[in-house]
Amino acid sequence: MENSLPGHGTHSHRRTSSLGSLSDHASKENGRRTSTDERNDRPPVPTLLGYEIMEERAKFTVYKILVRRAPDESWVIFRRYTDFIRLNDKLKEMFPKLRLSLPPKRRFKDNYNMNFLEERQVGLQAFLQNLVTQKDMTKSDVVRGFLCLDDPPGPFDSLEESKAYCETLEEMNHRLQRELQDKQREIQSLRRILEDRDLQISGLEKSKK
Repeated sequence: MENSLPGHGTHSHRRTSSLGSLSDHASKENGRRTSTDERNDRPPVPTLLGYEIMEERAKFTVYKILVRRAPDESWVIFRRYTDFIRLNDKLKEMFPKLRLSLPPKRRFKDNYNMNFLEERQVGLQAFLQNLVTQKDMTKSDVVRGFLCLDDPPGPFDSLEESKAYCETLEEMNHRLQRELQDKQREIQSLRRILEDRDLQISGLEKSKK
């Protein structure tokens, strides 16, 4: 605390400085808020990575979904087919004019057949892709809760999520390695084509001499 009161000029100067710093602070806060709002307004990109058949108290299948909101922000969630049904039922009530297509239920047959599960996975991925193209739906609480947009799980919130996160990184690594190998093969093929053309050009030039 200061021992003496400042003069009028000094007081005015300090007040201006204080207002300036407050303005700067507000600008920074607005900038951060705008950046956060922009990030939250981006449509999420859910990708169905696969499924796992669980056998704890009862046998059931869970689907592993990678939710990506930005290049540096993604997380993994697990959902059962019944979770998709409940979500779709709520969306029908909230948005009666909009319709999303879910893969149908399978009755009196093996629900754990690999071909069936892979077909259902494709259908659920199509459902998610159609879902995130509907802005009003994506902003609804039920969708935000389903995709954990407001409270994304950390990669190590549980042993299962930790395992899923590691598996996701491995899958991404394998995919990138395959893409790199494909590119390298393309480059080698182009090099061979160029070498063949160089030989043809060289042969034509020699024949002209």
